[in-house]
Amino acid sequence: MKKVVLLVVIALIAALVLGRWMAADSGYVLVIRDDFSMDTTLGFVVLAAIVSAVALVVLTLLANTAWNMFEPVRATRRWKQAVAARRLRTGFLQLVDGELEKSERLLVAAGEDGDWPLLAWLLAAEAAQEQDNIEASQRYLEKAGGDQRGRLVAGLMKARFALDDGYPDQARQELKVLADMAPRNKRILRTYAQVLESQKDWPALCDLMPRLKRAFGDGEARRERRAWLALLQETARKPGFNDADSRREELRKLWKDVPVQLKNDPAMVARYTGFLAQLGGGKGALNLVREQLDSQWDDRLPPVLEAIDDVSPDDLLQVLERWLEQRPGNAAVLITAGRVALKARLWGKAQGFFEAAANSSQSATALAELSRLYQALGDSSKAMKTFEKRLDKLQGELPALPLPDKSL
Repeated sequence: MKKVVLLVVIALIAALVLGRWMAADSGYVLVIRDDFSMDTTLGFVVLAAIVSAVALVVLTLLANTAWNMFEPVRATRRWKQAVAARRLRTGFLQLVDGELEKSERLLVAAGEDGDWPLLAWLLAAEAAQEQDNIEASQRYLEKAGGDQRGRLVAGLMKARFALDDGYPDQARQELKVLADMAPRNKRILRTYAQVLESQKDWPALCDLMPRLKRAFGDGEARRERRAWLALLQETARKPGFNDADSRREELRKLWKDVPVQLKNDPAMVARYTGFLAQLGGGKGALNLVREQLDSQWDDRLPPVLEAIDDVSPDDLLQVLERWLEQRPGNAAVLITAGRVALKARLWGKAQGFFEAAANSSQSATALAELSRLYQALGDSSKAMKTFEKRLDKLQGELPALPLPDKSL
């Protein structure tokens, strides 16, 4: 647009200069040829030359347009393209209406001759897939993928069709190639992540998470959390590792790779320290739990101490009692303290912790532990009463449903 305006301005300036020059002296032109002679002004000659040039350009454009319209090869091509466009529109409408066979025939014809072969082949693949004609569907997608612009969408459709047909491994292979080709394509990344999650391939999903987070930001935080929690559990319970020391070291190595923001997640810390304690790393688990609770309290962390066996119960009780001084009546700490006291065979102390937990929160877990301890101590009456309280607690959490009436 700027160039056009500039040319117009230049033409106007040139016309103004030429007009002033002609007004000052119109000039004289004499043409003599044999017996023919013509005399006129220079302005008329210039005007005639300009009109002739414009007429020549217009006639050339009109002749070119007429040739394009009536030249046999181009006319035939335009006719084929018009027919293909009509077939494409009709085929799409037939596909929407469920006329799959007719739709496929029209779309294949449009793909052979039309201006939009990519769209035609993709729609034809959809029509073939709806008819369970997998071979034809794959053939059409191959044709669509032959176009550089269609490689990604054709591959994505292949993956979707493979998932629909129950071949997740095939879909995963296709999506991996596409994800490497287009690392920022959100649709490909999300579909690939869904396949990995459905296959429970947590290491691969955790490796993919940085790209997912760059593409979606915090929208993938929940998926990232699920993946790392599952990977921690898978590593701690991996079959074939009978040596607890080897599993513990592998777990510690994995923890170094956990993203920083997840290392401060209470559920993640509880999962890691719980497995670490079960595998003989109780001291490290205790230190990590204490550090986490010092910065941010969460009731999911104190129960980790129940699984620690390489630290004496007396030392654990001292830690728990300090927490109770800061949070008196906390049910999670009281129940954990009661269980640790049982491991130390301090029956009276355990009973006191369980009773305090039951009185402060009426926790079903605290009532169950207390009932079991009363029974073991030989106090069947208290055990039964506590058990009935637990039943009442559980019944209060049950939905209201019709029950049989014994009087009928």
